[in-house]
Amino acid sequence: MLLRELAQLVLEYPIYGDIELDDLIQFIHLAKLIRPAIEITQKDKRSPPPRLPQHIHEFLCAALGKSTSEILWYWVGFRAAVWTCREVAARRVDVSAVHEHGLCRGLGTSRDTDDVMTLTEPVSYRATLFTLRDGALPVFTTSLYCHACLRRYHHNYYVEASDSRRTYYDGPPPSIIQVSTHFFVEAEVLELFGNGMVFGWLSARNCARLYNSSLAHPAAHVQNNPLAYGATAHQLPYERDWPYSLELQDEEAMNGFFLYSLLLDAAEHQTHLELPHHLSQKDRLADALHLRNKAMEGVGQEEWPHACDLCFMLMKDESGNLMKVQYAVGDGLSIGRPCCAVHDCKVNLASKRDIYCPEHAYLAQQCAIIGCELPRVPPTQTCTLEAHQAVERAYRSDANRAIHKLRARLRNNGVSVPGEPTAAEEMDDEVLVSCAQRPDDTTVVLCASATCDEKPSGTDITGIKGRFGRRRTHNEQAIMRPCGVYLSRATLFGSEALSGVKEHFKAVFPTAQSRPEIFIYDNNCRLREHLLANGDDYFAETGLPVDVFHFKSKHRATDTQCQLHCNPAAFPDLVNGDKWRVNTSICEESNTWLGGYLAIVRDMEAVRYTFFLDEMIKRRNRWTVKQLERKGHNPWRIPMSCLFPEFAK
Repeated sequence: MLLRELAQLVLEYPIYGDIELDDLIQFIHLAKLIRPAIEITQKDKRSPPPRLPQHIHEFLCAALGKSTSEILWYWVGFRAAVWTCREVAARRVDVSAVHEHGLCRGLGTSRDTDDVMTLTEPVSYRATLFTLRDGALPVFTTSLYCHACLRRYHHNYYVEASDSRRTYYDGPPPSIIQVSTHFFVEAEVLELFGNGMVFGWLSARNCARLYNSSLAHPAAHVQNNPLAYGATAHQLPYERDWPYSLELQDEEAMNGFFLYSLLLDAAEHQTHLELPHHLSQKDRLADALHLRNKAMEGVGQEEWPHACDLCFMLMKDESGNLMKVQYAVGDGLSIGRPCCAVHDCKVNLASKRDIYCPEHAYLAQQCAIIGCELPRVPPTQTCTLEAHQAVERAYRSDANRAIHKLRARLRNNGVSVPGEPTAAEEMDDEVLVSCAQRPDDTTVVLCASATCDEKPSGTDITGIKGRFGRRRTHNEQAIMRPCGVYLSRATLFGSEALSGVKEHFKAVFPTAQSRPEIFIYDNNCRLREHLLANGDDYFAETGLPVDVFHFKSKHRATDTQCQLHCNPAAFPDLVNGDKWRVNTSICEESNTWLGGYLAIVRDMEAVRYTFFLDEMIKRRNRWTVKQLERKGHNPWRIPMSCLFPEFAK
């Protein structure tokens, strides 16, 4: 509304001359904030209704402290301004007014941006919105039905009446993401979580704790430090009465981040996301996460065609012709997730608590002792053989708990513990597992030393091995550029076998044009022998040196073949005078960052584990490229037609 229009209105209706400017601004702000609730009652949303719905009229009266007739005059005079003015940011005072006077009348601070005029049959329900600047807010969300296209439109997606799938809207993700039925999270919050995971190794639980402690309440610094500010913590009325938690849970934090990442990925590829509708949010995301994981394998990372002056060089050959020299570095990292107990089985577990995958589930009915095929005797995991049962008793014995071991140390030093059983009583019928057993290793090996205090008596079980728990994948294999950009990551299951490293390398560099001239790996001498033994000439044009650190400290100087073919000093493309051209240990150094996720991913389900690590690498690559640009290295991407000749056809 222009000032001259306001002046003309006052001339025609002098009653408007008595309105305070602050009251008018607050009226427009509040009416604009609850406009979606007004639009729901209309058939045509292009113009404001002549009269406000009764519950909205009552809300404005209570929030502004005005009479019914005053609000009526306000609406008649300024409804056009409410409908046509630009989008206004919700002020804290407006949000508080909605909470105090609107929640009891079915009004919330959510907004519906759908402009379709044929939508009817509104269905509203309560929910919680987690915002970056205004904290956790109680809101109402509304879905609408279209009789023309037979779809119900929700905030982020629509559902076909004849289908059980939800289709998310095209384009960039909305500013508010519905992460479950009753919980919404601002995209800004999810972006904060993503950066916290990349740069701070935050788990979903710690992201939720960070939000609840620092962002859920607008005055968190006062609430967290009542003595310093001389204030006492207080609860707002809606915090006691709202049926849905105003504290963010780790499940919503992780599901929200995964959904946000999928929506970003769909927008980046100019497509849209489709998910099942009638499932839990965790199960709903599973298939979409799996498809993205498959797309990431090999050449899927967006920075895979990356090149810069730290990893791509032009040199002259002996004839003076220009030739390109591109480098790649590989290394393994010992982090993993639960997997099938059968060695090198790559089939995912049906549940992360299972020991065997569906294909090997029948083995769960056999004795857990390795090599024994007799059926187990429920509820134990071993057969009827006493020696095998003794191994299981050792595995499950309470004597393996720290408190029993520490009490045993006291007794060994002549100190009695009042009220505790004697050594003879405590050791009766117990078999202790060797202290050499790794905490994460589910294979039990009984102590074989005759002098060891933990050797059981009465039963000869020396050397018997049993598997009673889950196996974990062996390591993550990463391939990088010397500048710090990750090209790919793959999970190796049973071991860091040379065949697995070779197949990963082939997947990352599938064409002759994409293969690097130099591939640096800490076990290249054995890899080279493996290739020769198998007659594999895939890497015939690629130099295979060992990185400087491992070659200097881990490889024998007497190994002639290793010295002759894998000594990095023997590669002119790696040497510039008395200095190295590239950082051959970049993978070893960068994997300290990737290893920070050990505690976060160790119990993740397979699909989520893979998606999470790939997403962390994708985000870190973007940051790395920005740092290279700031330092003047001018990163760019090699055209796909150069790496895949079939693209040029």
